Parts: sequence; C-alpha cells; structure tokens
Amino acid sequence: MKLIFTSTHRGWSEEFWDKWDAFLKHEPPSAYLDSRSIKAALSVPDRSIRAICWVDEESNIVGVASTEDTQAESISKGRFLKADNPFFKVAQQYLYRGDGVFRLNIRVLGMVLSSGDHAYRFSDKISQKDIHLAIDEALTVQESTKKTIPKTYLIKDHYTDMPMGERFAGKSNWHSRWVDLEFDPVMEIDLLPKWTTFELYREALRKKSRTKIRRILNSSSELVLKNLSFNEVDKLSTELYELYSKVFSRAGFKLGKLHIQDIVELKRHWGDKFPVIGYYHENTLVGFQCGIVTKDAVEAFFVGFNNSENRVHSIYQRMLLEFIQQGINVGAKKISLGRTALDIKSSLGACPKRLSCHMKVDNSVVHCLMRLVARASSPKIPPLKRVWKDDVIKDGASLSSRHI
Repeated sequence: MKLIFTSTHRGWSEEFWDKWDAFLKHEPPSAYLDSRSIKAALSVPDRSIRAICWVDEESNIVGVASTEDTQAESISKGRFLKADNPFFKVAQQYLYRGDGVFRLNIRVLGMVLSSGDHAYRFSDKISQKDIHLAIDEALTVQESTKKTIPKTYLIKDHYTDMPMGERFAGKSNWHSRWVDLEFDPVMEIDLLPKWTTFELYREALRKKSRTKIRRILNSSSELVLKNLSFNEVDKLSTELYELYSKVFSRAGFKLGKLHIQDIVELKRHWGDKFPVIGYYHENTLVGFQCGIVTKDAVEAFFVGFNNSENRVHSIYQRMLLEFIQQGINVGAKKISLGRTALDIKSSLGACPKRLSCHMKVDNSVVHCLMRLVARASSPKIPPLKRVWKDDVIKDGASLSSRHI
C-alpha cells in the first residue's frame, strides 16, 4: 500500500474525491468520512487536519482516514472518571497540578468532533497487521520539517459489544502497543421501520416518557423554528458560534473545538442534508441545532442556546426531539445523539452504546502511567431510564441490549 495525503480539499481533484466516496459505499457508512465532511474540515483555516488515503499498485483506493492535531483539556478532576484506587488519585493530583487544568497536545485519527466509528475504513482484503502498520505511518505524516508532531496519539472510536460493567480500559485488545480507553458511551436510537411518524415513535414509549415529550412540546411552543439557508448560516455564523460557546464553555472535558467556519463549510458541502435550525423567540435567535441527515443515520453535530431561554422553553430537549423527527422523516436507520446529557437523552428513547478508544504515547514512562490510570478508573455513568414498552424491546433486540 502507498500512503498519500492532503491538507487542502483542492489538493485532490473532484474525480479523486468521487473515487473516495465510491470506496466508502462498500464499507460501513460514515457521514464523517464522507468527502463532504472531510472537504469541509479541510476548508477551515484554523484546523490542522489531513485526509489520508492508501492506494494499491493500480492506484485503487484500499483505505481512507483523517488525522487532526488538537489539544485535549480537562478542568473537572474526577467528574467523568471514578476510581477508589489510591494510585489513581495520586496520578490525578499530578496531572492537574498548577492551574488545575490538564492539557495535552494530541494527534487524533478520526474526526475530532464526531462520536462513533468514523476513524478509518480499509478494504476487507487488507490484513489487521497491515492496517496497524498503515495507521502508524499515517500518524507520523508531517507536512513540513518545521512543524512539530504531537507525541501522543488517539484513535477514536470503535464500537464494542462488551456488556456494561465488563472492564476493558487499560488493556490492549486492539494492538499490543496501544492502550484501550473508555469514555462516556454514545447515545443512539435504532429506528424501527414501522415508526413512519413521530406519533408512532412516541406511542412505543412508556407513559412517563410520553408525558415528558408532551411537556417539552408545550414549554417550547412559543419558539419559532427556521431551517436556515446557506446564506443565512454564513451571515449568522458569529451569532451561531456565540450560542455554541455558551454551551461548550461549561464542558469539563474538551477534545478540540468547533470553529466559526465549521458550520458554514459543512452547510456549503452538504447542503440540505446538513440542516441548521435556528430557534427564535420574539424574533430573537436564542438557539440552534445542526447535524448530518442521511438515510443511514442522523448525526447530531452541535447545538447552542441561551441558558435563560433554555430553562423556560426547554430548548435543548426540544432539539433532541427535532433530531428524532429528522430521522423519522428520511427513514434513517439510527440517530446518534452524542456523548453528553446521558440521562436526558435516555428519557427520550436513546440507549448507550460503548465505545473503545486507543492511545499511545512516545514517552514510554508516560505511556505506562496512562495504562495504569486507565486500569484504575472507569466512566461515571448515571442510572439510565427504561423507557420502551416491553413489546418494543422484543421487536428491537438492539434496544434492550443498550439499557443499563
């Protein structure tokens, strides 16, 4: 295999990008590996991202991926991970020394802002050994000798079928030189084909959840929702970013961040399949939501809102309902709602799906320390609600398997 890469979407011809997408049609679908998402990210000047491609001797594509250099930042010691091991507490004190913020420059294989299995795709003719070698090569790609490559690498994410409660963090199931990590699960809804309307979806839920949905719709009834055009998104980009920042600033753990041009470029490349919905109250923009909508999946991307209006009008919860409605409208197979607010999402029908990440540090001492920390800790996952009627769980086995 030969590796080629580009740091600009104009580095390859449209004909080549068409071949990229043709290759992906034979693999598990990924909206974030789709050329439209990759080209959108490459068009944002503040991103340090590369599209990676492997070709065989006849120049046929046999693998695709993306890498991005970014920074991981945590300001919430002990908020997301739990552990009683004294070693873990000592390690926390060391990592959060100084200003109480843990920062790490990192190179990520996969789209930083996504959740789910979007890191890479290879032809089934490529062996696992060759995949590992190819990824090692991709993570050391350097545009120029002047630029320093981060010495910490992260592959995100892979789905895992391990039952809840069974530990895998700290092990090396993917590769002996990498450490498996676990963060919060992604919250997803598998849509059954018979749910052709939102009302049919709602009727499949237990009474408590149906009552909650009715309450959300009532409290958000004064909001006016508007599907923004590309020109409107471009014009409102600063306002949209400010609304996003009000939500993002409260996050205790951050891996990269949205940039002002991200939403504009995604709208430019995806068009109607990337609806950006503005939420207006008394003619004032108070929130927005955006995501990629295809027949394979609805990938909730980002939301933003004013906290004061959110408390009164349940903006965030209404957004979750809108993502569900979008999926039903296009006949999507699933809805991916991301990794935050697990309890709220579970109350509306989402179920947790475990994800495994893999990390490697060039510094062998730090790498061993990371392995020990991973073994001694686990994500803090609140008890999630059982919201589906019993007959729905029987009809959709994957729904019941995700309850904890």
